[in-house]
Amino acid sequence: MSVKTLENSELRIQISAYGAEMQSFFNKKREMECLWQADSRFWGRHAPILFPIVGRLANDELKHQNQSYPMSQHGFARDSLFKIISQTDTTIQFSLQSNENSLKQYPFHFELIVEYSLDSNKLTTAYIIRNPEKSILPASIGAHPAFNWPLLPDIDKSEHLIQFTHDENSEIRRLNKGLLLQEKIKNPMNKNNLELTDTLFAHDALIFDQLISREVKYSASNKLSLTLRFQDFPHLGIWTKPAASFICIEPWQGYSSPVNFDGEITEKPGILLIPAQSEIKKSFEIILN
Repeated sequence: MSVKTLENSELRIQISAYGAEMQSFFNKKREMECLWQADSRFWGRHAPILFPIVGRLANDELKHQNQSYPMSQHGFARDSLFKIISQTDTTIQFSLQSNENSLKQYPFHFELIVEYSLDSNKLTTAYIIRNPEKSILPASIGAHPAFNWPLLPDIDKSEHLIQFTHDENSEIRRLNKGLLLQEKIKNPMNKNNLELTDTLFAHDALIFDQLISREVKYSASNKLSLTLRFQDFPHLGIWTKPAASFICIEPWQGYSSPVNFDGEITEKPGILLIPAQSEIKKSFEIILN
């Protein structure tokens, strides 16, 4: 398995060609790791890429033109070997193209390009989805980075919060067996602050499908923080497993199928429909404060 390193004076990033998944986000000035290091007792991943779906489909089946295809949660990109296209000291580009195996799950031709680039205290991740076909390409794309919680070992987990740029007053969504419940629940935020506790996640992720903010700050008692900017992503998931030492802050385009939806993939709520022979690009930034 090929693991590549990007580095500048402030950050050192490691990315595996398997899943094009970031495996380390290292703060060089503090000499500390900020990314969860994949303890399989809780969750054996670091920051998987979610493609061509985000979340789960009913019965783990993708339906297209009266046919069904097996599609597991979050899609297959996270378990695929990407090709490295180019690399410098501070940038790298990966590619995943449709192939015989992908077509058995997802009956569309595509190319997914993943770019990582460092600039001072900022990592930019970009996803480019190319549609070479003469018909629309239905797809979702999402990030799933897991940050250490606590960020600093001498700060209690209860002293961490996620601060949104706007007050998020809309109700949020929850999951049942991976599918989106129709019932909405009261937003647990205090104005624009989400105070982190394990009990928030006793019933899986918090899903913001009516999001106003496009930037959040994850902070540890004002001693250290990370900012995520995700202008291109309309949805956000926040998740952990109770008693685990990570918090996932996940910019999404799309989300799990609602519990009452078992239809054609092109009609799935939250799906992107990429026009024939075109491409879309979505990017987000992680900034070390």
